[in-house]
Amino acid sequence: MRTFPPYGAEMGCVCFSETTIEHLRFLLGDGRYLPWGIVLTREQVLLKGGGTVACIQEEKTLAKFKEAGLDHWAVRTGGFTDWTHEWEWRIPWHRPKMRLGEVRAILVPDASWRPVPKGEELPELWVKSRIWVWNAKEKKVGEHEPGTLV
Repeated sequence: MRTFPPYGAEMGCVCFSETTIEHLRFLLGDGRYLPWGIVLTREQVLLKGGGTVACIQEEKTLAKFKEAGLDHWAVRTGGFTDWTHEWEWRIPWHRPKMRLGEVRAILVPDASWRPVPKGEELPELWVKSRIWVWNAKEKKVGEHEPGTLV
């Protein structure tokens, strides 16, 4: 994984969107977002030092987050920017690494996609993780048990 500072922040983070399957259909169904992702549980995000993002409308309050070096924990809302449709989680990370047991699933755009093999083998994360496949035509996620899409 690679980290990037969220808009307006300085600290690199891994960003996640907490969503229901119905909302996932909305996010992916209108084509604004691509169906790629790593799925974690809330507990896994918290154990990695992550948490939820504060939605801030007032510039003074947002400035206080920035002054405290915590601007990566806040997102501006109001006016033309409204992020309240999602529940965003972030993990501030300099060198993100995940262990196999920490990944709940991997989300990919179609069942024929495969990662680049390491030598002749597919990466262990791919072989030992649940794979969620986005079906754009049916607007639903299909779940595949570990090792079935090798």
